Amino acid sequence: MFIRRIRTLSPSLRFLSANTQPFSNRPKPTTITTMPSYIVTCKDDATPEQIEAAKQHAKDQGGTIGHEYTLIKGFSVSFPEDSVQTLSSHEHVKDVEADQEMRTQ
Repeated sequence: MFIRRIRTLSPSLRFLSANTQPFSNRPKPTTITTMPSYIVTCKDDATPEQIEAAKQHAKDQGGTIGHEYTLIKGFSVSFPEDSVQTLSSHEHVKDVEADQEMRTQ
């Protein structure tokens, strides 16, 4: 049993050793920039069309819709670091808050 495992792993180990490059020739990892994310809550009486209008307003300002919530009328949106958001002044938006970790005591 043990010998069979070595035999089945052996070709993959040969593949890995044949395709390795020296560290100096490997491409440098790219930096990932994260955009600030916000939770947008629409007004309680907002219709699905009005929620879509709020999402479109966020997209028009350079935002990227992340998640659409079902328990509340709202969605998450990420904006570039330097963009100016006027989302909180939209007529169908109740609240805009930073998406962050919440803790209970």
